[in-house]
Amino acid sequence: MPASDRELAEIRKRIDEIDDTIADLLAQRMYYASEARTEKVRMNRPIVDEQRQKEVIAKWCERARKPRGSKASPLSEELLSKLAALIIEYTVKEELEDR
Repeated sequence: MPASDRELAEIRKRIDEIDDTIADLLAQRMYYASEARTEKVRMNRPIVDEQRQKEVIAKWCERARKPRGSKASPLSEELLSKLAALIIEYTVKEELEDR
């Protein structure tokens, strides 16, 4: 296998490892969202908290503005805003289906 093919294979392996980590972290986030839902029900609070959703999206956008090491962040606010909104949408859907 040529060196360039080996290098590409190694890069792809690292991407796959990162994807595994992202999936694991999303699973943890879903677990804690379920725990939050349980507490909201116990406290007789609504499942959907639009103010909290706005705060979470704003925090994700802020992360895009933070420098990563010596380089500017390659993460745009648009990307992180969309990711946060999608995760929230899915989380709320799961929380409402648990009723």
